[in-house]
Amino acid sequence: MDTIFYHGVVHTMAGRTASAIAIRAGRIALVGSDEAALALRTPDTLVIDLAGRCILPGFADSHMHLLLTALSFYRLDLRGITSREELIARGRAYIASHPPEAGEWIIGYGFDQNLFDPPLLPDGAVAEAISGEFPVVLDRVCGHVGAGNAKALALAGFDESTVIPGGELDKDARGHLTGVVREAALDRLKQAAPRLGRRRVEMLVEETGHRLAAAGLTSVHSDDLGPEGTDWPELEAAFQALAQRDACPVRLFEEWEAPRPDQLAAVTETGLRSGDGDEWLRLCNVKLIADGSLGARTAYLRAPYSDVPDSRGIPVYTQAELDQMVSLCHSHDLQVACHCIGDGACQQFVNAVEKAMTAEPKSLRHRVVHCQFGDKALYRRMAALGMGADVQPAFVPTDSPIAGQRMGERIRESYAWRSLLDCGVLVGGGSDSPVEDFSPLWGIHCAVNRPGAGGVWGPEERLTAKQAVAMYTVVPAMLAGASQELGTLEPGKLADLVVLDRDIFAVPPEEIRTLQVEYTMVGGRFSYTRNPF
Repeated sequence: MDTIFYHGVVHTMAGRTASAIAIRAGRIALVGSDEAALALRTPDTLVIDLAGRCILPGFADSHMHLLLTALSFYRLDLRGITSREELIARGRAYIASHPPEAGEWIIGYGFDQNLFDPPLLPDGAVAEAISGEFPVVLDRVCGHVGAGNAKALALAGFDESTVIPGGELDKDARGHLTGVVREAALDRLKQAAPRLGRRRVEMLVEETGHRLAAAGLTSVHSDDLGPEGTDWPELEAAFQALAQRDACPVRLFEEWEAPRPDQLAAVTETGLRSGDGDEWLRLCNVKLIADGSLGARTAYLRAPYSDVPDSRGIPVYTQAELDQMVSLCHSHDLQVACHCIGDGACQQFVNAVEKAMTAEPKSLRHRVVHCQFGDKALYRRMAALGMGADVQPAFVPTDSPIAGQRMGERIRESYAWRSLLDCGVLVGGGSDSPVEDFSPLWGIHCAVNRPGAGGVWGPEERLTAKQAVAMYTVVPAMLAGASQELGTLEPGKLADLVVLDRDIFAVPPEEIRTLQVEYTMVGGRFSYTRNPF
């Protein structure tokens, strides 16, 4: 026996609780009493007295951006900026302390113009003020609108005649580009920057994986093949190299971002299907993007924004286009994870899945990423189709100051995690990191306590601690088709687990955010220890 934990509270998330768990050869050998576990002890067994601490299945993030999160620790950080002047100053200071190499782009991430007074988007002039020598891209915290300087726009091939389906390039009164780019245009701009190679990916995954492990994460569902990421062969080679060194810090269920028809055709031509891969890296979904964000008012709504009555946001696809793309994925046994924040985009996607499932019923788990706005009728349709939703509970404290202005009375049916569950939808919990903190304990706290503007925000949609923990353990495994291996603590399953300093189901709900991760184990190997043994 390799490791035995005893004298603890083992929440299997499979309907039973025990006091001990034994690990052998990367898998769970026993879940039961202290006596039964200690009877398996051998001279080489590591025996850990939990002293009443709590064990859960390893946490999973059902939607994040692993490589973008990793890059955020190195790139120009624009989070918390409160003015254009501060943004420019921070950009210039970054270049002074991180002199760019030839061909390098300066990509700043995380500004929120709603913190500015007045709340005006940074444009090309702001990017140009940071540097005219190097390409500069400023990316809003949502990743759906940004700005580029003249050099970046030129390298991307943008001019006044450029038309990009699903995107917009803002122009001034004279018809000149302002440098502000939205949706697919922002993606195209970022795609002009150099891609990440295998060695860089390997380093970023390993370094950031240790940070994820410290938060209790053992697997992540991540979008890393988009405009700022890498390519599948590079990602696969990086994980193979990590596996050969027994150094994989987390399991990766990859979402292959392919929001345009040519990109989607390239995925289908690989012959890969959802579930292909190994225990460390699997292709999980194809990522489509049906609309934008609430903060940028590009989320596509069924009715106009309450504070801008002449706008419903930006639909990236027509219904026919989305029908065709979902049908293509469905026919190739590829699950679709579709970014839908607005109820208009969500309805489009549900329509497309319904059409594909009617034509060819399959057990695929297509899912809505974000699913912030909708209603019970829409959620019941999702449930009937076996669909899932990847929600981000941490969006509640972030969005609550502006969501009411944007949505008006519709806010009562927004961020409706309990309603989704009550309607029978499989709801996974994620962070959308680097948009929000990737700590699952923070996400669970937000799901249970709904902290927001004015106190508890939408109290009728609060979840119980067990419902919230299931969102970060049981459900992500179900959404990935990996329930036989992950998601619960049962004999024979992979030994992915997290030890907390107190019982998450016994502490007062407001104390969940104060819990500490003591140990994280992935495949029977410790990926994080708070204190040495």
